[in-house]
Amino acid sequence: MAGDVLVSEGIQLAKSVQEMSMNGDEPPPQFFVKESGFAYTAASCLNQIPIIDVTLLSSKHELEKLRSALSSSGCFQAINHGMSSSFLDKVRDVGKQFFALPVAEKSKYARAVNESEGYGLDTIVSEKQVLDWSYRLALRVLPRDQRRLALWPKNPTHFSETLDEFVTKTKSMMDYLLRSMARSLNLEED
Repeated sequence: MAGDVLVSEGIQLAKSVQEMSMNGDEPPPQFFVKESGFAYTAASCLNQIPIIDVTLLSSKHELEKLRSALSSSGCFQAINHGMSSSFLDKVRDVGKQFFALPVAEKSKYARAVNESEGYGLDTIVSEKQVLDWSYRLALRVLPRDQRRLALWPKNPTHFSETLDEFVTKTKSMMDYLLRSMARSLNLEED
């Protein structure tokens, strides 16, 4: 990604997505979605997603709501999960700080060819694939001993600390939710 030409799985992009966006350039055809019958709007889905209050999962009523959510829509929105709005703002802020860095700085953490971790475009597996108009930073966070810390940004300086705290809190919440899911199905928690 450090050169003028980006190559991923044999497809070349003359400029990075960031450069095209900043220059007002028209994206190449790989970024256009052709006709599809799929229509999605965030507003249409938000009204249908069940809301589960994590602090109430010790009650039979909330467990029944959880079971219903999982058997009907297959997903739910968790509220009162123990992560404050200020902490979640901190997580978002550190991500925004990383993506606001110059391309050269972000490229220090570039995804290697045929790798899923690091900074860059999604892996291109087909010339007919529609590309996302974004770069990502994909990092393995668990198990901790499999983290590739060389790909964890040093800038902003508190990136790793913030991500680690987020992972710890998310894992704790997920463990609790999984135990609650088991209880909602009248199974043992483990």
